[in-house]
Amino acid sequence: MRSLSLVLATLLLSNSLSYADDLDAAMEGFDDTPASTLDEDALSGFDEESSDDGLDSDAMAGFDDEETEAIDMEEEKEKWYSFSGYVSVLGAYNYAQKGPSAAYPGNPAMNIPADKQMDFSGLSRARTKLDLALEMKHSKNWKSRIEVMGWYDASWAIHGRENYTQDVLDTYEYFYDLKDAYIQGTLSDSVDIKIGRQVVIWGKSDSIRITDVINPLDNREPGMVDIKDLRLSETMTKLDYYFGDYGLSGIIIHEPRLQIEPAFGSDYRPRDVFGPTAPDSVFPDAYQPSWDIENTQFALSLDGRYEGWDLSWYAANVMNSRFGITKQDDGTSLRTFDKIYMVGAATNIVSGAWLYKAEAAYIMDIDYRSVEENKNRLDSLVGIDYSGFSKTVLSVELANRHVFAYEDVMLQDTLSGTGPKIFPDYERQDTMQVAARASYTFDHDNATLNYLISMIGASVKFQDGGFQRLWMDYKLNDSFTANAGVVDYIGGNGIVPFYNAIDNNDRVYAEIVYNF
Repeated sequence: MRSLSLVLATLLLSNSLSYADDLDAAMEGFDDTPASTLDEDALSGFDEESSDDGLDSDAMAGFDDEETEAIDMEEEKEKWYSFSGYVSVLGAYNYAQKGPSAAYPGNPAMNIPADKQMDFSGLSRARTKLDLALEMKHSKNWKSRIEVMGWYDASWAIHGRENYTQDVLDTYEYFYDLKDAYIQGTLSDSVDIKIGRQVVIWGKSDSIRITDVINPLDNREPGMVDIKDLRLSETMTKLDYYFGDYGLSGIIIHEPRLQIEPAFGSDYRPRDVFGPTAPDSVFPDAYQPSWDIENTQFALSLDGRYEGWDLSWYAANVMNSRFGITKQDDGTSLRTFDKIYMVGAATNIVSGAWLYKAEAAYIMDIDYRSVEENKNRLDSLVGIDYSGFSKTVLSVELANRHVFAYEDVMLQDTLSGTGPKIFPDYERQDTMQVAARASYTFDHDNATLNYLISMIGASVKFQDGGFQRLWMDYKLNDSFTANAGVVDYIGGNGIVPFYNAIDNNDRVYAEIVYNF
């Protein structure tokens, strides 16, 4: 480039000198305009333009900018992945319990007496959590995501690990999970595919599961976390076909993953959670289904999007979260999980500041432990959200679960017989559940105050109890967020003992999260 500039400057200079000589000849005889003066004036500008430094700084300036932009564009093009994650520290304190309260499940074979106590009072969580996510874009139409998570709770070491059963430690001391591991892409203009570990959300409710039956839940700490943060991913193949205002999804679930339950004998599943006396001194082990054709699950959904409302239809053959009891050859009991069939529908209707929602699911072939024949059940829900107040959202959802061909034995608290020992179902013919929540955002949308109450029972008296939670989420800056709250468990006065058993689990908690 510099050589070309010098050549151009030389040509310009030669033409200028030639022009000066011709001008000298034409001006011959004019004594008041000496040739030497004309030469100096005429050539003065060319002397400056012929300077190497002047040509470099002016002519090359634009090219430097273009090269920098090209490098930046190339770096951006090469960045086909993004890495993110967070680290959090969570602490919780159980203020309702005052000392040892839960008995060890007795196990003579392990020399564990039934009257030995476990203490869940005071510091109940000191959990450090790490979550890492990697997203990759392989082409215009294909991408993948991997997310792993793990946590460790030091509260058990602080209290003394030897004071708790191995089941409690295995359930609450540490956990790791492959949350996402999928590849997603486009097969044609109207067909997408997603293969790997993922979460599929069905239904419209924010607080009560009706048609949302695809993914199992992490139920180790009921009432502490919203449903949206409880779903466990499963390995599946999901095919989506879009036409007009509709989307048709077909799902093959390869991984028969079970829900994560509270440890038996823990503060969330005490020995008396199934009544005054448990039929077994040790909670039966759960059978882990294998990856095979028999345990493969299937699901199908059709979604329609219209102006101001939507409608979804569902059908599925998936694992039931309710366990049955099977007697083994050695006489011991085993918890087993069968598949259920579900057909359902859900809709949202928007009208100004109001959002109306409804869901219904007809569930077939449910294995109840207290009866010989499986039952069918109809679950239904109606709900309303209102956002007409500034920075405030109010929501109420009411659900009912009705069991067909109901038998009174399904609600009895003690069961006996010549067959395998079983745990009561505590199932009502009609069980009602209400969930009401409110959220208020303030401080330039950095803070959100939330309240949720959930109650169940045979009627609107909700005599079986529930819980309420008040918490606040706060964004400290672009990297740090914090949340803190209190959970109050409400023991009922009905025959269903679950919330009575955990009535003294009330606790306060606080968490700080660093996002990167």
